[in-house]
Amino acid sequence: MKIVWSSEARRALRAIWRFIAQDSEFYATRMVGRIVERVEHASLAPAQGHAVHEYPEEPLREIHESPYRIVYRHTEEEFQVITIVHFKQRLGRRRLKS
Repeated sequence: MKIVWSSEARRALRAIWRFIAQDSEFYATRMVGRIVERVEHASLAPAQGHAVHEYPEEPLREIHESPYRIVYRHTEEEFQVITIVHFKQRLGRRRLKS
């Protein structure tokens, strides 16, 4: 299955790296790597993610790589990463725009 990262998801991944890198580039790189690995693993069985409780009417799912929520949608051909948010952040509609 092809993995597609939205511009919002790429922006969020860079922001996560920059934030953690203020203390440690090693741990920033490690966290980003864990998120990417989690996405790759989830793309093999995308239906196993949880429904996004804030938007039950949307065809969205989420997986977790603590302390982050990775929000995605999938089709038979694509696993689309929509955004990545910290557990403590609000998941606003603007983050769901691809």
